[in-house]
Amino acid sequence: MASRFDPFASMREAWAEQQDTRRWIIAGCPAVGLIIGFALADAGVDRLIAGGVLVAFGVVAAVLMGRKGWPWRIPLAGGVYAAAFAMAHPLALIAGTWPAVVIAAIVSGAATYELTPHR
Repeated sequence: MASRFDPFASMREAWAEQQDTRRWIIAGCPAVGLIIGFALADAGVDRLIAGGVLVAFGVVAAVLMGRKGWPWRIPLAGGVYAAAFAMAHPLALIAGTWPAVVIAAIVSGAATYELTPHR
């Protein structure tokens, strides 16, 4: 009778869980960048500094995506990030500033999560 014991099953599960955690970290960078960048601009910090924070979080996400060998996904995720940032401005006239930023952060984070492959 063959044994079903697999000594490497727990290692594969841990690796898969680590990859999923990595996806959440990469997806969180643009979302957090939008929220922190807006919070700084709203608090009266120079807009150049707030924009620098916004760009820095996008660069961190791009570097993390690039390390895993997904270079074609980086411009696509960056485009979604920039479009979400741009669309937050007219949306703020309709829904208010903070709701617009939160919506943009959700859209940007969700798109980045989907663009980051499972493995």
